[in-house]
Amino acid sequence: MNFALPEEILEFKANVKSFVKSVILPSAEERDLHGIWDPSLWKKMGEMGLLGLSIPEEYGGQGASCLMTTVAHEAFAEGSCDGGLTLALGAHAIIGTMPIVFCGTEAQKRKYLPKLATGEYISGLGLTEPGSGSDAAGSMETRAVKKGDKYVLNGTKMFITNGPIGDVFIVMAVTDKSKGAMGISVFIVEKGYKGFKVGKKLNKMGMRTSLTSELIFEDMEVPEENRLEKENSGFVRIGRATLEWERTVLVAASIGSMQNMIDSGVLYAKQRKQFGEPLIKFQAIQDKIARSRMKLDAARLLIYKSAVKKDQGLPAPIESSIAKVYATEASNEVAYDMGQIFGGYAFIHEFPIERAYRDTRLGTIGAGTSEVMRSIIAANT
Repeated sequence: MNFALPEEILEFKANVKSFVKSVILPSAEERDLHGIWDPSLWKKMGEMGLLGLSIPEEYGGQGASCLMTTVAHEAFAEGSCDGGLTLALGAHAIIGTMPIVFCGTEAQKRKYLPKLATGEYISGLGLTEPGSGSDAAGSMETRAVKKGDKYVLNGTKMFITNGPIGDVFIVMAVTDKSKGAMGISVFIVEKGYKGFKVGKKLNKMGMRTSLTSELIFEDMEVPEENRLEKENSGFVRIGRATLEWERTVLVAASIGSMQNMIDSGVLYAKQRKQFGEPLIKFQAIQDKIARSRMKLDAARLLIYKSAVKKDQGLPAPIESSIAKVYATEASNEVAYDMGQIFGGYAFIHEFPIERAYRDTRLGTIGAGTSEVMRSIIAANT
């Protein structure tokens, strides 16, 4: 077993970290405070190649492996201290784009992927609904009815990252209720379609630099040519392929955030003095740092293992689920322990640890709760 990352991946990781530190980090605190979306930063991310990293080169992307994409998202989170923009990147580049890469027709790929790669189009995934989260397939209420060469969609999607700013969404809808998960189809939906509405921007506890909203479909017509895969096969085919990437690449932001929190906590513990000694000298503080470092290393190995399996073309339901539940829960624990080191300053917005503490909370909820992940692990063991 070789635990060393290839040189080209390490070099790219360093470049991404340098880019976000100089371009994204300086405004992160202000954008988080006011929930600001800055399109100029998105444009620069596109110019850097981050928005189309895993899109094949023939469609304008970089053709990066799952492992390289994972490491890039890790570096983005670590250097930017901006969980919201990291989430927006993941929603666009992974769950909003990879379904087209994996399952799109040649015409669909040529129409959408080049603009997704540059960021001219912003994308997202429409799966969760107001009444369906963990039971996404069984409780789905959005319906798609075939009428001639079109489908008519009615329903709503909730908690959609990039909802207020998105141009293209991958939307799942029931086409045959009697078949359960096998009766769901997937569509590429454009914001300009008649009957497409965006609900109000949701005011979130964390991830405030990403914009989130409800999507509403009222007799929205979608051309048949915009259906991904065969009718009734979307949830199983596309969901399985995409969600394992999501639980690997997007979750890599957790280890980037953990690395930043630990580095910041160690530096503060060396500088802050109490009872005449730096905090780092106290065993209770050393214990928090040591436990946090162990969690970080374990989470990183689990996530990289899942990414390598995806690059080998192998299914990774257990690996991605283990990585997801462990890394996100560890991130919450690290945020708490590093916050204890910062003391009262962890409660002040100007300190990045306060922002990280809020942002990490989403990890155990989104992309499958920790409880659902444990069910998947048990079912596949």
